[in-house]
Amino acid sequence: MFTIKKNDIRINKGSNMNLEDLYTFSVVAKEQNISKAAEKLNFVQSNITVKIQRLEKEYRTQLFYRHRHGVSLTSTGKTLLGYAEKILQLMDESKKEITYPKFPTGTLTIGAMETTAAVRLPPLLSAYHKKYPAVELVLQTDSTDQLIKKVVNREIEGAFIGGEVNHPALDGIDVFEEELVIICNSNHASNIEDTDYLRRQNIIVFKSGCFYRKVLEDWLRSQGIIPEKMMELNTLEGIVGCVRAGLGISLLTKSVVDGRNQNKELVQYSLPHKEGRVTTSYVYHKDSVKTPAFHEFVNMLTSKQ
Repeated sequence: MFTIKKNDIRINKGSNMNLEDLYTFSVVAKEQNISKAAEKLNFVQSNITVKIQRLEKEYRTQLFYRHRHGVSLTSTGKTLLGYAEKILQLMDESKKEITYPKFPTGTLTIGAMETTAAVRLPPLLSAYHKKYPAVELVLQTDSTDQLIKKVVNREIEGAFIGGEVNHPALDGIDVFEEELVIICNSNHASNIEDTDYLRRQNIIVFKSGCFYRKVLEDWLRSQGIIPEKMMELNTLEGIVGCVRAGLGISLLTKSVVDGRNQNKELVQYSLPHKEGRVTTSYVYHKDSVKTPAFHEFVNMLTSKQ
């Protein structure tokens, strides 16, 4: 949740506790093991123990249960962890706000649905990299639901999601409009509009939380179709390959299918306009610090609209 490091923190010797103690406490809580935390922080275990004991003395409570396999948080430890993460996050954001340079540098971590990452982002990221080569771009792919959680928790700075922004902690902009199509093997082209055929087919989809999966499930339900079988895959190429091999049907963006159908092995069926046209939005946290790298990325998105 935060990126502040041990070496960024200076101990205030006039206080019984300090930020380094809180950071050490948060690492132990995450690792659930003092030896692993010591290895991660490059401390000796006795140093870790002293810091935890100092916090326990300060708060007059036990923060961890000790057991054979490691440690686990007490109820008061869980409460302190929530505050510690907020304090460290604020420290991290204050450093970014005060010390970031005039021209974009550092790391920009964004998320995207796999379909967006495959088709829409390569030219966009290439253009950004050429303009701001000092920025390290990190891209994570996941479902829309998971991407929203990551942005809300500030694990990533922004994400391309299916649909429009619908979360009180987030702002966003509409970036792309996509046409959605149902696809099947070309040998089954004559059956694609047949209700019984659709009901019998494997519905090949990404994991739960995928926006396009929900669109497909809602549309099938509106047609009175309850699929007999669902097949979940983790990759776009896996879904396209299975449909191409005749294992079932799926729903993807037309831009993705067109780029993977040179041999005409896939047949596309367009949904009605209401269900078949969807927006891809770029969302970001309302309250997070916006670095120059972030601002320039958003500027690039808005200039292409």
